[in-house]
Amino acid sequence: MTVRAPKLTTLASLFLVLVLPGCVKKSTYRSTLDALAQSRADREDLEARTEAARRQWEATRDSLEARVAELQADSTDLDRHGAEMTSRFEEARDEVHRLETLLDERGSEYRRLQQRLDQLAAVEREVRERNRIYQEVLGKFQSLIDAGQLSVSISRGRMVINLPQDILFESGSATVGREGRETIAQVAQVLADLPDRSFQVEGHTDNVPISTARFPSNWELSTARALSVVQLLVRGGVPPENLSGAGYGEYQPVASNDDAAGRRRNRRIEIVMLPNLDLIAGESIGG
Repeated sequence: MTVRAPKLTTLASLFLVLVLPGCVKKSTYRSTLDALAQSRADREDLEARTEAARRQWEATRDSLEARVAELQADSTDLDRHGAEMTSRFEEARDEVHRLETLLDERGSEYRRLQQRLDQLAAVEREVRERNRIYQEVLGKFQSLIDAGQLSVSISRGRMVINLPQDILFESGSATVGREGRETIAQVAQVLADLPDRSFQVEGHTDNVPISTARFPSNWELSTARALSVVQLLVRGGVPPENLSGAGYGEYQPVASNDDAAGRRRNRRIEIVMLPNLDLIAGESIGG
């Protein structure tokens, strides 16, 4: 802000006029001096106010510059903080992705373990049911067991009803004799009460070779004997869909074939209760 003071030449001229004697009246002289003093006072006041305004402007300017510097510093801090937050956000997103992946893996592992537990539980139930049936069959066959006409055992996790060949077939024959038919009829009554179980009739021979027109080897003989027993079981009331027949020849002996006693034990019919695979498979799929 600039305020112009009265020109010095003008004031000087006025002063010269005033001091020249005889030019003006005394009152006019005094009035002029007063005006000159007032003009000087006004100029000094104006200069003082101008200086005050300048100082205020400079103070305002300094304050604004300080504020600008402060805001710039704040902006820098905010930029740095924003970069830090962005970095942390990226790290947090990566951690969330890692945890989600880990959760999926743990979920898959849990499902596999749950499925395995379900399978084991199904197997356990099957074993308990097999043992229950085993005890039930033992009780029902006790008279035949005592008479030496059959035996019941658990072999390789399967319930096995063992029928010696001597009470079923003559040597080299696949035709069941009268005593054998009676025994099989009693076996059929028991097995018919187990409609949800499947059985495989397995024929076994000793290692004495056979070669006839009907039975070229022990394979054919053991298979024919197994099928003869299957047919009698069906006649006795066992559902045919629950039965199968197989011949193993001399290849699954239970005793040595070096003596007559061992060969007699090897010549046998076994009725094997098969595991309930439908139950186990159902539990596996359901899990």
